[in-house]
Amino acid sequence: MTHSAAAKGGGPWKHQLAGGLRKKPLQERSRTMVEHILRTAAEVVVEVGYEAVVGSPTLLLERSGISRGSFYAFFETPERVLDELSYQKIQQSIAGIDSALRGRSGEDWTEIIDALVDYYTTEHRIPLIRELWVRQNLTARVRELDNIAIGEIAAMTLAQFRKHAPLFADLSELQCRVAIHTLERLCQLAFSEDPDGDLAIIHETRVILVEYFAAYAKR
Repeated sequence: MTHSAAAKGGGPWKHQLAGGLRKKPLQERSRTMVEHILRTAAEVVVEVGYEAVVGSPTLLLERSGISRGSFYAFFETPERVLDELSYQKIQQSIAGIDSALRGRSGEDWTEIIDALVDYYTTEHRIPLIRELWVRQNLTARVRELDNIAIGEIAAMTLAQFRKHAPLFADLSELQCRVAIHTLERLCQLAFSEDPDGDLAIIHETRVILVEYFAAYAKR
């Protein structure tokens, strides 16, 4: 499903249960409990790994102290807890990238690349992000949401490049989407063995993206 189709149809990205919840917590007590489960899951998945969490039906119950009935009222499985956790992280990333792009001075188009690379680098230094995204512990549902999110980030990126008209008048959203996919894959490589990120790979990522977008700049 494309980003536009999801937005128009209220599809998997916009739906209130797009992540892993069985139902939306309406009462304050329920919201607090769900947040507690998610915080616990974030801690445990970093501590013991994704596979250990999804492979045990009782680990999150024991660590969170939530009753079985209350837990399963909102989550079908531990895997769905991590789906919801991933969904929320994706939403946070979109908001954070939007803020980073809007916060640049606007003097030079390469600031767009700096903002993107800096945000992704900082985000990938978070242990939870490395466990889920670098190690690719993502379900099909989360991969779909992640792909839709890349579409949103590509659209935001294109809007920033359009501010440098007429230089990037012919730049397309597809080209921005390719760039964001490239950035994500290179970040996975940079953080695959180094929790702080391989600085040489991060540097090369900037070089690659600058050269890529420069090819679409009108001379």
